[in-house]
Amino acid sequence: MAEKEGGQWDVGVKDNAVFVARVNDDGERVFEDQLAPEEARHLAELLRKYAGKVDESPSDDRSTDKDVDEDDDDRDKKERDKDDRDRDDDDDDDDDDEDDKK
Repeated sequence: MAEKEGGQWDVGVKDNAVFVARVNDDGERVFEDQLAPEEARHLAELLRKYAGKVDESPSDDRSTDKDVDEDDDDRDKKERDKDDRDRDDDDDDDDDDEDDKK
């Protein structure tokens, strides 16, 4: 879990990827990464999901337990992998349809 610190997020487009950086109060980059557009969308969904969970939970019940976060992340990854497999299966079905037309 990231420590609470001042600063700001720097987000933009660089080399056909979404660039994300965290800059501290001294202007030093403490984190930076480049994400494919689909990865950036997925990250946005996860951030929205967990922000909603925080909003819905009582203030004294807010967990900072890393194990809980990792379990949720594992579930999210499994869901993502299943979605990818389903998409691949759909793509394969489209190829079969085109073969039938020939």
